[in-house]
Amino acid sequence: MDDKKSTITKILETAILQEIKAKDFYLKMSAQLTNKEAQFRFRHMAEAEQEHEDILKAWYEETCGYPFDVSKAQSKEYKLDIAEPEHNATFLDIAKLIAKAESKAFHFYQEAALLARTQEERRMFERLASLEQMHADQSQIEVQMAANELLHFSEEDIPWKI
Repeated sequence: MDDKKSTITKILETAILQEIKAKDFYLKMSAQLTNKEAQFRFRHMAEAEQEHEDILKAWYEETCGYPFDVSKAQSKEYKLDIAEPEHNATFLDIAKLIAKAESKAFHFYQEAALLARTQEERRMFERLASLEQMHADQSQIEVQMAANELLHFSEEDIPWKI
């Protein structure tokens, strides 16, 4: 295997493993929530990660000539260098972690695009980077909405105080 193909293979393996990990994380978070909208948001994120995984696995098979096998992956773990929240994290803690993780994924795919062997590979990595950046932006908006939000009102403003 030439060096460029080996590099792309390792990138794809790392990406697939991280997309699987992200999907599992979002499903785990969804299962713990009681808020239906928040559950839906995390399940939707898990579905997006599944789509990324499917794209990457198909691309891996096309590149390598055989399907992805997690047990044979060259890259067993890609450290995202993200501090894990306390065991009992708040929704805000998780939203912050997600925003940071999705931003790291964006940078990972941007760097991968620079190593691409073909225009098609470059476009695919750039598309994945764009999707991850959208996830990061959405999560950052959620963090901003939840953190330090001060709303002002008076007793008179409260409805249904009959």
